[in-house]
Order: sequence, then structure tokens, then C-alpha cells
Amino acid sequence: MGSILARFLWVGLTAYGAARWTSIEAAFVRKGLLQEREFFRDLAISQTLPGPAMINLTALCGMRLGGVRVAVAATALVLLPGLLAMIAALAWLNTADQWVAHLLHGILVAAVGVSAASFWRAAARLSGLFAPSIAATILLLIALGAPMIVAVIGVGVIGVARYRWSPQTLP
Repeated sequence: MGSILARFLWVGLTAYGAARWTSIEAAFVRKGLLQEREFFRDLAISQTLPGPAMINLTALCGMRLGGVRVAVAATALVLLPGLLAMIAALAWLNTADQWVAHLLHGILVAAVGVSAASFWRAAARLSGLFAPSIAATILLLIALGAPMIVAVIGVGVIGVARYRWSPQTLP
């Protein structure tokens, strides 16, 4: 159990923002601790539940890997490094300083790059062009400055409409 919790701590230390789900996927699915199908089912569920999807995903994966105690510990370990970093940043950094503004801009650019890599990796697993084009459209809209909520809802409506009116096949 210690190695599982260490993996969650590593995700908390190294992943930033929405890219954390790819770090969880790398830490548990690629290492054979979770099945890919279960992970993506948990990812889909976590995105529909209220609250931050990353916390929901961490809790669901923790439950699969060891029950309630592991889920609680995993959630704390994923959140703690970011929380401590934000407290430190708020305590010691002044956003009016030019170097702080450059630092935060660099973090934003890195987050867009990580998101692009995540979209590319996820698109490689999908068949057809519709899903990758939806992912690319969201990334493009966000990169052009559209608010994330507007981009996700706008493109989400298109995806739901296509799903709703396309022929369905059972797996």
C-alpha cells in the first residue's frame, strides 16, 4: 500500500491542473495496477459528478486500489503539494513583480502544452476523426482565449447532439 500512496504523492508533486488525470493514468494504468477500461470509466464518472473531477477521479482510483482509507489518503496526497505551493506563493510572491508575472505565464504555457499532449495521446486510442477533432477544437478555443467553460459547453453540445442522433452499437 505504501507504493500506491507514494504514486499518488508523486502525482501531486509533479502534475498541474487538468493534466493530473494523465499522470494518474501513467502511474496506475501503464504500470498494470488498474485496467485501462476501469480507469476511463472512472474518468467519465468523475467528470459527471459534482465537484472537481480530479478529486473525484483520485477518490475512485483510490477506492479501486484499496478502499476508503486509500481513497482518503490518496486525495490528501494529491492535493497537499499544490495547496502548500499556493500558500507559499500567496505568502511570499507579489504578482505585481515582473518576474512573477513571467513565471505564471510560463506555467500557463506549460499547462497548455501538457493538455495538448494529453489530447494527442487520448486521440491515438480513438477511432475516427470526430473525437480528436472535438478535443483539438477545445484546445484551440482555449489557446485563443475563450473561457474554458464556454469552449467545453459549446463543443460538448455538438458532441452530445452527434451521440444522440448517431446509430448506437452495444459493445
